Amino acid sequence: MNDSKILEDKDNLMSPEEVAIDGYKALMNGDDKVISGLKNKLSVAMTNIATDSMAAHRMGEMQKPVNEK
Repeated sequence: MNDSKILEDKDNLMSPEEVAIDGYKALMNGDDKVISGLKNKLSVAMTNIATDSMAAHRMGEMQKPVNEK
């Protein structure tokens, strides 16, 4: 997972601090879940409208090692 395509561009990843702040704010608001970051929100939205097989294929492609096609 450390060399997956998802982690290829580390500059575009949210910092652990940003994610923790989002989680803490959600906890204090009584929210039972939170999706941190625009890219993650878009990914979840696409997964909700796609078929299960399409979503599974997309996730599999994103988690492949960088050197694998």
